[in-house]
Amino acid sequence: MLRNDELLEQIGYLQRANRFWKGLALGLAAVLVLFLVLGTLVGFSLYFHAEERRLAEEEVVRQALQQEMLARQAAEEAVQRARQEAEQARKAAESSPGSLTLADLNS
Repeated sequence: MLRNDELLEQIGYLQRANRFWKGLALGLAAVLVLFLVLGTLVGFSLYFHAEERRLAEEEVVRQALQQEMLARQAAEEAVQRARQEAEQARKAAESSPGSLTLADLNS
């Protein structure tokens, strides 16, 4: 009878230990899942924040290039207008009587 009591006591001890380890494993699994979910969320958040920042920087570069192109066009138009005005002034000077030309000065 003593042997049965010892065996029953050992069975009870093993059952309690089994429940403890199962609970510990379940708790650690829950912590692991929580860690993975939070890590994934943080990773996605950082990725999308970096992507948003990259797109904003690309937009700034695009606007700067567009402004540069507009400035170049304006400069080219100003040069073209200056050339046209100079050509018109030269023609007006050549067509007016009594005006001196460079050829007249050289002779």
